[in-house]
Order: sequence, then C-alpha cells, then structure tokens
Amino acid sequence: MAGHKGEPYYDIFLRYDIWLETIKKYRILDGEGFALLLDLDKTGSLTASAFNLGMSYRKAWGLLHDVEQHLGFQLTDKRRGGAAGGRTVLSDKGRQLVRAYNSLCYETDIAMKSIAKVFFNRINEINNGK
Repeated sequence: MAGHKGEPYYDIFLRYDIWLETIKKYRILDGEGFALLLDLDKTGSLTASAFNLGMSYRKAWGLLHDVEQHLGFQLTDKRRGGAAGGRTVLSDKGRQLVRAYNSLCYETDIAMKSIAKVFFNRINEINNGK
C-alpha cells in the first residue's frame, strides 16, 4: 500500500514474484511449484494436489521431476498403489526446501515493504512537483 487511507495511491500496491531459474532463463521452480509442494505435504497425493491446483497430473509430475533433476535431490517419497493405495509425500529434503522458501518469502516481504515505501514516497514527490 502506498499510503494512509484517503491519500493518493492508497489503493495501489507493488507486487512481485519469486522463482528459481537457470543461467539460460529456464524457470525451474516458481510460486505454482511451491504451491504444489505445500499442497502435496497436506494431501499426500500428487493426483489430489494437481486437482486442487487446477493442473493436470502430467504437469504436476513433470514439474516435480524437473525440479528434482535441477536441484539434484528427491523432493518426494513415493509408494505405488495397490490394496493400501499409493502415496506421494514430501521427503525430508522437500520439507526443508519448503521451509527455506517460506523463510525467503517472509524476509523478502519485509524488505519489499521498506523498498515499496521509498518508491511510493518518490511517486508522491513527483505528483506534488518536488
């Protein structure tokens, strides 16, 4: 938010997105991927998580596979179906990655609030002719 209620730009916000990418600009993991990991941790089912996020199972599976290939560690522990049913849960490293991402988002939010305040102060100065 750019200011207090009633001030110019009160209802304008600075938004940003965080993702991991390769040096060649190939996006490895973004908010959608982290949302999949978070949901997978709750459901224990890649099928259910894909459905919850409105993506195909194939896309969800491919996303996990790509991330695992690029980061070099398993994000999930899988158990095939059968009488007991299959499960896909986050591995310990997968949970650590989610915790690291949540921490990154928290710290970035704090920094961005400060940066946005300076930015909107500059816009207010422009608007006021200073």
